[in-house]
Amino acid sequence: MAAVGPKPGFSSKRKQAKQDGKNPRAVVCADNEGPFTAEWYASRRKIEETLRFYRELLVNRKLFDELSQEPEKSPDGKKYSGIGVHMRAARVLESSGGWVNTSKQIGHVSGIKVGDDFRWRGELSIVGLHHEFQKGIDYMKLINGKTLATSIVDSGRYENGVGITSDVLIYCGEGENPNLSRVRKPKDQRLVGGNLALKNSMDSKTPVRVIRRLTDIDTSKESTTVGAAKGNDIGYKFVYDGLYRVTGFWKERGKFGRYVYKFSLKRIERQPELDLGKWNKVGNGSAGSLFKGKENDIY
Repeated sequence: MAAVGPKPGFSSKRKQAKQDGKNPRAVVCADNEGPFTAEWYASRRKIEETLRFYRELLVNRKLFDELSQEPEKSPDGKKYSGIGVHMRAARVLESSGGWVNTSKQIGHVSGIKVGDDFRWRGELSIVGLHHEFQKGIDYMKLINGKTLATSIVDSGRYENGVGITSDVLIYCGEGENPNLSRVRKPKDQRLVGGNLALKNSMDSKTPVRVIRRLTDIDTSKESTTVGAAKGNDIGYKFVYDGLYRVTGFWKERGKFGRYVYKFSLKRIERQPELDLGKWNKVGNGSAGSLFKGKENDIY
């Protein structure tokens, strides 16, 4: 059988995508959106194309296996499922230059507006909204070695406290969460990595993108996705809530008796209002949903 290459439109971008990824840049954007430029709309079209291809990979196993250069099974001999499938699909896109907004940046991301929703966690990475595939805090290192947070995902895995209509988010720091590893004994969180980056963002007064995972369960449909197994994010959508500023942080004892870091973030004014309450209801759509249409029905 003849080799099957990436879909048209991705291979020509491969070199540029890798070059961009080598040099993360500190781009501090305006706190409020718009006006949207021709470049912004061009970025949005690229994002829609990327999401379309990514979602096709997740439902078209034949295409997925033909384009993937990785073995179908993990080193322990088990078939990939859940997040493993999504990571493989994302790497297929990355190898063909299909990722968008590959440079880490501070502020809004070109082609994405407040209220846009995404079906899978991996989509946040391939469009450049949140580059970390699993960690909740994404950050970048400046030339002087200082780190700044670029985005956080409120995924519900930690004890984050927030009112769904509030402009204030209390975000739990990362690391040493026994909920994610029941084998490991709980330890105190440390002010390193993403936690330190959030503290630095507070000191620098730089904005942080906030993405929320919200319930969007429609039990009337069965998923035909190859990754529709325990461990993926089906039944949820990730919604871009806009820019926040870190206003404070402190340590307190968590439910396992160890110290955890808590960060207070306040939503920056003059951004589009987002009624987060509507997302926790079955069957609600989004006016800002990316890549709408009949194809969306199968994901």
